[in-house]
Amino acid sequence: MKKTLVLFFALLSVNIVIAQSVMISGKVLTEKRAADLSLLTIIDGNTFVIATAVPSADGSFGFYFKPDYEGFYMIGGSKDMDVQFPVYIKGGENFSVVIKDKTISYEGKLTQENKILASWVAMSQVVREKSHYWMGSMSIYKDFFPELEALVAKNQAFLAGINTKNTLFNELMKSYVIFGTEYYAINFLRVPRTSHPDKSDLVSFYSTIVTPNHLPDDKVLQIPHSKRYLSMYVDYASGSEKDVEKKLVHLGTDKQKAEYLSYSNLSRLKSYDLYLDFVEKFGRYFATPAHKKLLEETGAKLYETRSGGVAANFTYPDVNGKNVSLSDFKGKVVLVDVWATWCGPCKQQIPSMKKLEEELHGMDVVILSVSVDEEKDKEKWKQMIIDEKLGGVHIFASGWSKICKDYKITGIPRFMLFDKNGNVISTDAPRPSDPELKTLIMKYLK
Repeated sequence: MKKTLVLFFALLSVNIVIAQSVMISGKVLTEKRAADLSLLTIIDGNTFVIATAVPSADGSFGFYFKPDYEGFYMIGGSKDMDVQFPVYIKGGENFSVVIKDKTISYEGKLTQENKILASWVAMSQVVREKSHYWMGSMSIYKDFFPELEALVAKNQAFLAGINTKNTLFNELMKSYVIFGTEYYAINFLRVPRTSHPDKSDLVSFYSTIVTPNHLPDDKVLQIPHSKRYLSMYVDYASGSEKDVEKKLVHLGTDKQKAEYLSYSNLSRLKSYDLYLDFVEKFGRYFATPAHKKLLEETGAKLYETRSGGVAANFTYPDVNGKNVSLSDFKGKVVLVDVWATWCGPCKQQIPSMKKLEEELHGMDVVILSVSVDEEKDKEKWKQMIIDEKLGGVHIFASGWSKICKDYKITGIPRFMLFDKNGNVISTDAPRPSDPELKTLIMKYLK
């Protein structure tokens, strides 16, 4: 009896997993089709490829996966402006699609959510093709505006019909209809055409797009093409305004602002000085782990490790858990020692470092030691500071983190020297065992 129950629960567990998994099969009928198709997630307005399928000779393909979240996914090319089609996934779906050029049909046993989505995709097809896939369209405003007005006229009844038992879907689908229509309308005006409308040519829908508190929450970031939509909406709402801070008032949350700034401004920075200015003005919006990582990686790419350049700042906890930054020591010459407890050559420099520290005692010099030990060796690091009676300031970087990315550090020990104004003297300074290091420090103390 006991074995029977164990087997029963094991089978039940398997059935639950299978029920949560999703099977999407399909066929591509386009003659000149891409070599492969991608399945993409939409996270904070960004799309990420999670699977790739290579269609067979007759165009057949399939995706079998377990979804990470409930919401919209995309099938198509891997880039935002490639031909892509939305599907709505909760878990347990098993249906098929047929893709031909820039159209899709949804077939098989569709959920109520995908039936509604399929209706919207079909209803907006002409407007989407003429606006979003503009490079393959010869459309101008004279043929586009009537199609846009026809879609807008249908939207009210369509929105009223989005009334499933799935509250999350209802909210996201309504957002997709509203913001998707606005995106197609604005995008049409912003991309090259053989003929462009004057302000007097615009249909009435354009006057309804910009409203107070237009984007009160982040549901907009869960719909297709949302990052491009944010950029388009802000620029359209701002008109000729050039001040970025004033443009940001059209967005409702810090996450929206970070996404807009990363799409429209951050990627266009050409120097580290401009990056520092950007961080000072807008860094507060980059609050999520993903946004912080993006900001740090951008700084690392732009930073030039040359003498006289502005130091790339870093902040790490000391032995007591208090955050310490390189910038805390402006007004003093700073010698940075990047090391680890497991590094033999690093330990060989300890006697010379102690001797140098003694000789510089009382001068405007700070020795800032940065450990790149992993988190698991943190206590070992603390104990070595005590056992070796190491002086100076000690902070813990938890592995090869920001300091290593910014200063292109791939091996240790690494010694770096900064002047009293926080500028780089050398990012590859002599070791303490080399008399040249003290000579260099004395030069900048004077």
